[in-house]
Amino acid sequence: TRQPKSAEMILLELPNDSMNLSTVYRTLDTFFEQGLVSKSTMKNTAYYYINKKDHHHYMICLGCQKMYEIDCHLDHIADHVAADHHFKITHHDMTVYGYCEDCQRNMN
Repeated sequence: TRQPKSAEMILLELPNDSMNLSTVYRTLDTFFEQGLVSKSTMKNTAYYYINKKDHHHYMICLGCQKMYEIDCHLDHIADHVAADHHFKITHHDMTVYGYCEDCQRNMN
């Protein structure tokens, strides 16, 4: 899945007693160092997602901390950076922080 997950979320999806939390963290850190996964941190929790060498765009709600993958058309910004700044982009990702519709309603 491309949905970002914390180490705790991943552990819950594994068969019982197949791995402990520290092993999940070590494995994710190794994957991150090798460029196999990307990491985004919010409120002291790291979320990991598979790095497919393409671009990722996410919305993260600061209220409920849900993360949503969004389909945005920001390729023109990458094209601008590549052309105007002579920068070879291998991949990019973007995260937008704010409040989801439900949390906005609860704030009023």
